[in-house]
Amino acid sequence: MTATPQVKTGLENLLENHLDLIQGKKLGVLANQTSVDSKGRRIVELLAEHSRIVTVLFGPEHGFMGDVEDAASIRDSVYEDIRLYSLYGEYLTPTPRMLKDVDVLVYDIQDVGVKFYTFISNLFLAMHAAKRDSIPLLVLDRPNPINAEIVGGSITNPAFSSFVGVFPLPIRYGMTVGEIAELFNNETYGGFSLGIDLTVIPMTGYKRDMWYDETGVPWIVPSPNMPTLETAVIYPGMCLMEGTNLSEGRGTDAPFLTIGAPYIDSKEWLDAIPKEALAGARVEPIAFQPKAIPGVVSRPKYRDEKCHGLHFTVLDRDKLEPIVLAVSLLCAAQKLYPEEFKMTKYLDKLWGNEDLRAMISEGQDYRSILQTCEQGLAQFKKVRKKYLRYD
Repeated sequence: MTATPQVKTGLENLLENHLDLIQGKKLGVLANQTSVDSKGRRIVELLAEHSRIVTVLFGPEHGFMGDVEDAASIRDSVYEDIRLYSLYGEYLTPTPRMLKDVDVLVYDIQDVGVKFYTFISNLFLAMHAAKRDSIPLLVLDRPNPINAEIVGGSITNPAFSSFVGVFPLPIRYGMTVGEIAELFNNETYGGFSLGIDLTVIPMTGYKRDMWYDETGVPWIVPSPNMPTLETAVIYPGMCLMEGTNLSEGRGTDAPFLTIGAPYIDSKEWLDAIPKEALAGARVEPIAFQPKAIPGVVSRPKYRDEKCHGLHFTVLDRDKLEPIVLAVSLLCAAQKLYPEEFKMTKYLDKLWGNEDLRAMISEGQDYRSILQTCEQGLAQFKKVRKKYLRYD
């Protein structure tokens, strides 16, 4: 961790240099517990200090305080006498009624750089609402924790779009949230462009090859099962386990770093993984028993059952390829346990099409599967290049 913060977030840049953009405006703020400055002060309090009027708040998945478990519906409430609407309850998109007293909508949430982490889905839908109601949107930029250079994984086919894949993005898109907002707003390769009144307040001092702990910005846990940067590093691959009957480690103290199931033989599974797929990680056989953890997970897979599997420690994050690793693990599980191992159609939503599930079922190896991503990635990189701010 750097001794002194060298990156200032879009929030801090707004407050120091761009208050004129919200002068005399009634604000709607889409935020959560990560929406703080370098001293840990929340965006609502900071805006109040500058006499800016917040008329309504919006909270994403996991809630405004970030203490609600994955996939749990959240009710509307009140925060410090301000109406707080949940965008992970009855509606995912701000409605006209919710926005009736809003002159400017502000988005400030820490992302993790992966398409199926739903905060960018909230952004995309909020942009649709801003277009519908002709409201300007301010996006306050923040670092991509797993750096904004690496791009990888399958592009979402529009036929498989969902809240865990709202736009034709690869799993790991190598952009900041501000850059993604501009891509959402201007690109037509998704079939249309939004063309809203969008302003991105950039960071200062940020370089796109930075990992989060190189920015000096304090780590705020973005969701209950994303406790550390190490978790975020491996997450682009290990989240795919959610589309199978393998435990992704929810209900343990190391979600996404611990995976397995009751039917797994840990050593046998590890021996079946190509050594090149394990680059950058230490892998150890493990036995674990998922437990309900209040505020984190209430019904983990295999709750209170003994599972066997693997625990990963990230040794070299520049060498680790989490998507390669995860696909290798899934291929090996299919080969070793064809009767026990199961995949669901939710895997199609995470991957963005049916190719992964189909090719694993047909016994193809991880190289053949990843090769199907190359053409889409090459096209995406050309589009992405137009929106990169931090070269």
